[in-house]
Amino acid sequence: MTNNNNGRATVGAILAASILSAIGIACWNLLPVTLGAAADTYSLSDQQMGLLGSSLLAGWLLATVPAFFYMHKVNRRWVTLVGAVVAAAGSIGSLLTTVINWVYLAWMVAGFGMALVYCVSIQLIAELGDIERSFGYKLVSEVSGAAILLYVFPAFIISVWHYAGASYGVAIVYLAAIAFLYWVTPFQPRQNTQQSEPGGAAPIGAWLALFGFLVFFSGVTGLWAFLERIGTDMGIPAQDIGILFAILKVVGGIAGLTVVFASSKYGIRWPHTVAFLCIIIGVAILQFADSTTAYAAGTWIWEYGFSLGASYQFAAIARLDTSNRLLLLIPSCIGLGGMIGPAAAGYLKQGESYGNVYLFAALCALVSVVIFLTVLSKKRLHALAIN
Repeated sequence: MTNNNNGRATVGAILAASILSAIGIACWNLLPVTLGAAADTYSLSDQQMGLLGSSLLAGWLLATVPAFFYMHKVNRRWVTLVGAVVAAAGSIGSLLTTVINWVYLAWMVAGFGMALVYCVSIQLIAELGDIERSFGYKLVSEVSGAAILLYVFPAFIISVWHYAGASYGVAIVYLAAIAFLYWVTPFQPRQNTQQSEPGGAAPIGAWLALFGFLVFFSGVTGLWAFLERIGTDMGIPAQDIGILFAILKVVGGIAGLTVVFASSKYGIRWPHTVAFLCIIIGVAILQFADSTTAYAAGTWIWEYGFSLGASYQFAAIARLDTSNRLLLLIPSCIGLGGMIGPAAAGYLKQGESYGNVYLFAALCALVSVVIFLTVLSKKRLHALAIN
């Protein structure tokens, strides 16, 4: 293969991963507004809201663990097609019942399909070089799509058609993956069997980093699931929240561009500290917020920290993992963290106060940054010959 073709293949893979990751992760980005719509329709308690969000990501987890073993062997076009259809079916299926346990099940089915779409994007990213920059491009695509969805859904869909509109809207988003995979995404099973079978045992540092991401994502998901409710309880109108969330994702895009341009030029440890500080500052502002301006500032700073931290954590896992296996477990950590976070936050919330939810998010960020700064020590990186 010529260098030209290699370049085109890389651009095509980045484009495919970016488009599919933006669609695949849409369930996460829309979680606060869809949960809020469901809570209003079904009169859910805080605990039920937490369990509903956890149900979605439980389905996600059920899809991602097996994908670790087969994703590199199958035609990824078919995986994406099945995932899109199952996600749409689960989303629309939740409208067919008013029994909350059946709604939980429908969300779980939807989460299963959504995860398949996302797993394909992770598999493509795993095959690319310049891992920090690749995840930066992926993040920019995700937050650009999220900015649009978070503006459109609250302001023009949920405000008019409520939870039914949200469910049909989510179904349309995932069915759109079918069009993108046909025209853009170059899905072909690998022909090189030596490359298609990851081998060797992953170093302990890589496993610790994966655990650090799980803790990080649990805290982030716990706060994200209630972020719309926090704004609503402050008396912020739904349309204003939609605008604030759209801007929030633009801020996430700025974090992605930071990763694209900075990559690893200035080291790979400092971004984790910066991300942690942003999360702590954002959470502290939210704790004492009493106005729309304070709410906006807190959520935007928190989002920058989360987006920056997640991208560099993905890259750190890839750098530490000499077996080339663990990147495919990141979606599983997203599912498990997504189950733990909303459920824990729902039970920790006391009355009208979100103080314990903020504390949970801060402690998870603290544990995570300690883990990553430890495993990315110069001594460990030198031992792996990757610094």
